[in-house]
Amino acid sequence: CNNLHVRSLAERNDSSPDVKPYIQETKTEWITVDLSPDMKVIQRYLKLALDQRYTELRRNGLRLSDNKSLSQLLNSRQFVLKRNIRSAKPLFTAIRITYALNIFEAHGITPFLKFCDRTKIKKGAGIKELFETDQNFMQAVDLAKNQQANGIEHPKIDKLVEILRNIESKVLIFSSYRDSVDVIQKKLVSMNIAAEILIGKAGKTGLKQEKQIETVQRFRDGVTKALVATRVGEEGLDISEVNLVIFYDNVPSSIRFVQRKGRTGRKDTGRLVVLIAKDTIDEAYYWIGKRKVKLASNMADKITKHLEKTEQVMDDFF
Repeated sequence: CNNLHVRSLAERNDSSPDVKPYIQETKTEWITVDLSPDMKVIQRYLKLALDQRYTELRRNGLRLSDNKSLSQLLNSRQFVLKRNIRSAKPLFTAIRITYALNIFEAHGITPFLKFCDRTKIKKGAGIKELFETDQNFMQAVDLAKNQQANGIEHPKIDKLVEILRNIESKVLIFSSYRDSVDVIQKKLVSMNIAAEILIGKAGKTGLKQEKQIETVQRFRDGVTKALVATRVGEEGLDISEVNLVIFYDNVPSSIRFVQRKGRTGRKDTGRLVVLIAKDTIDEAYYWIGKRKVKLASNMADKITKHLEKTEQVMDDFF
């Protein structure tokens, strides 16, 4: 930035006079759903298992807030490994339970159980105890298996069906997890909706770039009506006729939110629907996202004023 002599920044958004004439309006709908009573019971058992680890970590001297976030657990890893090794097992178990709880709340039964299956075969501190002696976690898994046997997934699926029932245009659905992408796509196919998945290249089940291109082309040509995508579809996907985008899960990143939203409203007025499960990680991500958007507003002016005041360059901010 020294060579570029950057001393000020200009910021634009979709309301800016020199931007607005070239974009279409996108209407955003936040739709909430309630977890079923049976799912709330599973949620409670998972939270009890998590509470047990927090109690142990605090007893060992870790200062953890009452807000049981994944980020504070992840940020504690280095301290625990270097200076509080006896907390390693409860910490890493708490991290696994938090992942499991977040997936269960936002994505449902099958993604939760698949996460448990993958975790169970790994070697790590606390895994054997979690699946063989933790009564709360074991009860949650057993109840989830019963729900799966009865064809229960997540109330978001029912809401998705309701939204798409009378939709004739193409729809792009985003989900952060491959397992829920599969669940959604299979449900749509069962409704006689031509649906395909768009996922990354990694892993045995990943889509190679050639297959990704073919999948997008079928969607662009109208052969596929619904495309269910992970974050691989958030950037560079230019399909002008997509007027409905659905977030199956919310994201805490303002950048990812904008990228997802930008897939609609290219040619005509767009519609964005965000599904949120009440009293879950979805709501937490909603408020985190709102806060980040607010902090980002007028950031260019703030940085410019600071540069003028201190004669710093952009490198000082990164």
